[in-house]
Amino acid sequence: MVYETGRQGMEVSPWRALEVWTRNRIYGCDWSMRCIEVIDRETGRPDTESTLLGARLAGGQLQQDDAFEVTHPWPRPGCEAVFEHTQRKGYVTTSTVTRVLLRMRVLTVPHQRIEPTWDDLTTSRRSR
Repeated sequence: MVYETGRQGMEVSPWRALEVWTRNRIYGCDWSMRCIEVIDRETGRPDTESTLLGARLAGGQLQQDDAFEVTHPWPRPGCEAVFEHTQRKGYVTTSTVTRVLLRMRVLTVPHQRIEPTWDDLTTSRRSR
């Protein structure tokens, strides 16, 4: 959970709501399941050249001896993440997922006074 203080209707940057970790990369997705960030785990730097930027996370898959397992809406550790890539008109899989983080935003909005208090009225008159 990510705790923030702000005001109602405040502008927010794209929110990395879901993180899919593999051995070498972290794929950050927004609430629409679009990949908005890819981070190289070794360097901690964004991979701005990744072909998965903008791709939609479709879920996960795991090939077993006698069956094919699909998870939705996101992958689980032990399977491969599956991204729908519109430019390639197909699906792309990652290496094995090691961790999945759902990042929930908790925004605390202070109460705003609608009517001024007596102290507000008298203080403003004294300062004139």
